[in-house]
Amino acid sequence: MPLSKYQRFCYRIFGDIAENRVSENLKKDLVKAGIDIRAGAYLAYTWMNTIISIVVSLVVMVILFFVIMPSLGIDLFGTSSESSKILYSLLIFLIPFGLGFLTYFLHLTYPKSKAKARGKKIDHSLPYALNFISTMSAAGIAPHEIFISLSKQNIYGEVKEEAARIAKDMTLLGIDIITALKRAIERTPSERFKEFLQGAVVTVTSGGTLKPYFMAKAEQYMRENRQNFKQFLETLGVMAEAYVTAAVAGPLFILIVVVLLSMIRGGSQQLAFMYIFVLLVLPLIHLGFALVIKSMTPEV
Repeated sequence: MPLSKYQRFCYRIFGDIAENRVSENLKKDLVKAGIDIRAGAYLAYTWMNTIISIVVSLVVMVILFFVIMPSLGIDLFGTSSESSKILYSLLIFLIPFGLGFLTYFLHLTYPKSKAKARGKKIDHSLPYALNFISTMSAAGIAPHEIFISLSKQNIYGEVKEEAARIAKDMTLLGIDIITALKRAIERTPSERFKEFLQGAVVTVTSGGTLKPYFMAKAEQYMRENRQNFKQFLETLGVMAEAYVTAAVAGPLFILIVVVLLSMIRGGSQQLAFMYIFVLLVLPLIHLGFALVIKSMTPEV
């Protein structure tokens, strides 16, 4: 994928230095994440964004403390003690550098997190893709034709993308099926897909046939997939019981107690607590359960 104008500008400034500072982990993470950009160019892009975030946030802090706040009648440096002035001065410089460190950290961890997300998507689609592979193999289709055909099936998501890379290696680069599978083993973020490809390579190099191997793996992964769904349903039942207790019965009991206390004591503190609980705490409880269930729900 060609670099954008901004990325080319970053590479012209920091490219020579970045190429010498690139780590092997960053290179592997970019490949596994499917981010088609040189590691040196990505690192230069990261450095430039970090510097821009520091400069912009520093300018914003200076304008805030020395222009906007004095215009509103708030002069922190004119009316504060010496210790407070030192504290405000430190904030002006520490906050921009903190934001710069956060920008740098997020840029460097983004490829790893994206690779991890791709690995999960591959694992979710792999059992169904293996059914396609085993069916094609049972029909007598050659292994390289199977992966080429799989690369055209959008229904299999990230597995289709992995197959597209294998097909590209074979059709465009002229690489044999064994070498293409070994290259795919090195760059895939999914351990299950890596295990499947390693087994295919071992089967071929040892003189075996791929048809029984594909069918056995398809049956194994579908069985594991059914077990995972069964465990998910059991966990979902536990979560449902916890939801009834923590988000339905518990809040109702608390509200009843608060209302009774307000009737007995007649104070406004109980009423304020009830508003905070209903408008803030209760929605957060429901949101927390929704996020937990969403994160643990397998894709289909």
